[in-house]
Amino acid sequence: TSSNNDDAKLSASENNDASDQQQHVVQKAAAPMHVIPSPKATIAYAVSLTSCGVTANRHDNIRNGGHSSDPSFHEGAAVLKHSIHLSSIRNYHVSKSMFDYEMIAFVHPNAESCSNVFRDLGYTVQIRETPFNVTDIQGRFLKEHIVKSGCCGEKEYLKLYAYALLDYPIVVHLDLDSLVLKPMDDLFLAMMGDSGDGSDKNKKEMEAARSRISVMHDNPLPATNSIDAYFTRDYNMVQPGHKHVGVQGGFIIVKPNMDAFHEYVKIVLSGQFYQGSGWEGKGYGGYFGAQQIQGICSYYYDYKHPGTGVELNKCYYNVMADGPRQDGGKNSGKCRDGHETCQDCRETPIEEIKSAHFTLCAKPWKCPMIVSGSGLEKQLCSKLHSEWFRIRDDYDKKRALQEGLQYKNPGGSYTPEVFQGYCRSNGERGYIPIGGS
Repeated sequence: TSSNNDDAKLSASENNDASDQQQHVVQKAAAPMHVIPSPKATIAYAVSLTSCGVTANRHDNIRNGGHSSDPSFHEGAAVLKHSIHLSSIRNYHVSKSMFDYEMIAFVHPNAESCSNVFRDLGYTVQIRETPFNVTDIQGRFLKEHIVKSGCCGEKEYLKLYAYALLDYPIVVHLDLDSLVLKPMDDLFLAMMGDSGDGSDKNKKEMEAARSRISVMHDNPLPATNSIDAYFTRDYNMVQPGHKHVGVQGGFIIVKPNMDAFHEYVKIVLSGQFYQGSGWEGKGYGGYFGAQQIQGICSYYYDYKHPGTGVELNKCYYNVMADGPRQDGGKNSGKCRDGHETCQDCRETPIEEIKSAHFTLCAKPWKCPMIVSGSGLEKQLCSKLHSEWFRIRDDYDKKRALQEGLQYKNPGGSYTPEVFQGYCRSNGERGYIPIGGS
């Protein structure tokens, strides 16, 4: 379609931005622009697609590959990529980031028929089977239940292929309903450790980056060169005080490592997941996704390899606008993380948020109902939706410029201060899609 061709042309333009900017210096008498520096590294940003989203029935979706394959995933894929672009070195004059990016899509064969969407947007598509055969799992309970639990059954394990991207020093795996709002250079610098030129300048830069990383519960970072992963946890899925809380599966940053990849597969095939007590009976279970990435990553980094994974502060990374207390109140009810006091992420200033994830906040392309002054969660969700549509609007402007066309906002009248003219009415039918009118 013409929309897909436009996407491909914009993607090519974005992919050339960094080299073009490095070769072109604009001289201005009052405020000269500087040459774009060479990137410190190229970060892989990966997503997974398990089906083409053919049904709204959750149980059918699990069989077909899961709800991660929303039929409108094109919207999320386009805006997510553009948000990463804006926070990369290719937008250096604004972002000041020192890292380039490449986009990777792991696509299950069930979803190959709709994977050209990613190619048109500039993603590298890798068709990948689930990294193990369910029939080879030894434990009966896991073998029977892994295919019908979580969002996507066993197919969610496509995310393990992040560990196999050995051409990149770091891989960020995100769900398609995520958004990057600020560069995450500090995370990358600290993870790469003292892998630069060994100079005092490099060491000071790394230490400064480490000091700026907000870790959950103010825990210390592991020693230099020993950070293998970053993640957040989903305290909404457990009762307060649950000892081993699962990783939030829509945001994980890892160092590629084939030994880790094979170890994960070995753990799954051993089948040592027990009803109620989880992986190896150690308590890593009892919540949504425990048999998938949420549970196994927690088990891997907390029990198998302690001290190598970092739980980031979820008020700044992978923000979901969730309340910290069991009853949803500001100062009443038990803290979900089991602590006596807990930070309320709903009060985080939007300008301090590094990345967001539209879980509790409805998907932006659903044009959710906005109720004025309706609590902290709704207020932050409105701000996050506004950011998504701001980036969507910038994407459309760049597409128009690339095509030599005059940009025209579609002028949707539903809550334009949030939805920036891209919603005619509440609900998915009211959304004006990319390339639509």
